[in-house]
Amino acid sequence: MFAVSLLFLSGCASVGVGNVFSKGEAPKKLPARIYVQEFKTPEDSFRVDRGGNDLMAFIAAERLALAQAIVEQLNKYVAPAEFLGEGKEPPRGNFWLVTGIYDRVNQGSRALRTIVGFGAGGTKLETRVQVFSVSGKKPSQFLSLLTSGGSGIAPGAWAAFTPAGVFSVPGAVANAGGASLGGLSIDRKRTAREIAATISEYCFQHGLIPERKMRRPKRLGELPAVQRPDFVVPRSGL
Repeated sequence: MFAVSLLFLSGCASVGVGNVFSKGEAPKKLPARIYVQEFKTPEDSFRVDRGGNDLMAFIAAERLALAQAIVEQLNKYVAPAEFLGEGKEPPRGNFWLVTGIYDRVNQGSRALRTIVGFGAGGTKLETRVQVFSVSGKKPSQFLSLLTSGGSGIAPGAWAAFTPAGVFSVPGAVANAGGASLGGLSIDRKRTAREIAATISEYCFQHGLIPERKMRRPKRLGELPAVQRPDFVVPRSGL
């Protein structure tokens, strides 16, 4: 039970935001649409168990998946959002553009996370993000932030040893299963969520959305913010 409790207390992943800066004049209203482009990916920022064409395919899939995850979160919490392919220019008008760069992608080791845990074999995903208004002749950046986080905090199977030295098989299985759930896919989803939450908070701070619709991001080094729950009222007849 001790080991299982640690699993729930520790969690399997955490992503936070930092260096959140406003720049220039804030937009006067919510955009008609937010466009999201794939983040730039210096090859040396990816530390994964692939090379050559396999590495290129992995990077391409990761870029697309993160952009789509950000679109999904922005659609849900900020304003209508749409993926914008690489090399394409967003239309001029009441639109925003979200783009960025991968600073670090570390795949870690699932085996170490499963057996040892507590950070051993953990993943790491770090990005820098810029948000632009494209209402003028040139895109104008008004917000920037960085994200950082990873998986692998949960205890691994070895933590199921009791202080008396007796090995708990159920505890080991629970720990190993929880630790193995961590990975870049979870980091990506949480990164997208925190990016959207930062933009949502910015919108509230500048009077673009009411507080009841705002999402608060998790600041690096701080406990997660308390969020208002999402209430969904089912339509009659469905």
